[in-house]
Amino acid sequence: MTYTLYLIADLAGSRVAIESSQVESVVHVPDIVPVPKCDPSIAGIFALRSRVLTLIDTQFYITGMQQMVQKGTLAVVTEIAGHQYGLLVDKVHDVVPIAFEQADSNIRPPAAWSRYVDHIATHEGELVMILNTDTLVSGQMVPAT
Repeated sequence: MTYTLYLIADLAGSRVAIESSQVESVVHVPDIVPVPKCDPSIAGIFALRSRVLTLIDTQFYITGMQQMVQKGTLAVVTEIAGHQYGLLVDKVHDVVPIAFEQADSNIRPPAAWSRYVDHIATHEGELVMILNTDTLVSGQMVPAT
């Protein structure tokens, strides 16, 4: 069995996994600067290590409701197409190995998640949706600079 490491987190009330190779870091977001008249999935921008990152309201994609973002909110920092993004999450648990064989192709994610989930796996007896981070920022091709 071949294992891949995943960061396990909670997002919009569900357990999700993000492949660790896509995770640069997990941060408590410092001050957030709103971006007027932008897509509602953009929570704002923030500075991290002398760089400006676009903060994606991942919950918005699932629930259609914008998340109240405050200083200290958790974000998973990832790089997509050469740009860094912060993906808002509710809670981070651990980095764990999951084997592709643990993914169950017979289980489908709820409709709101289907565009963003590659597979569903079982970890410690719990279903975990394996996210595709590229789809979480698709359509957001104008990163903060």
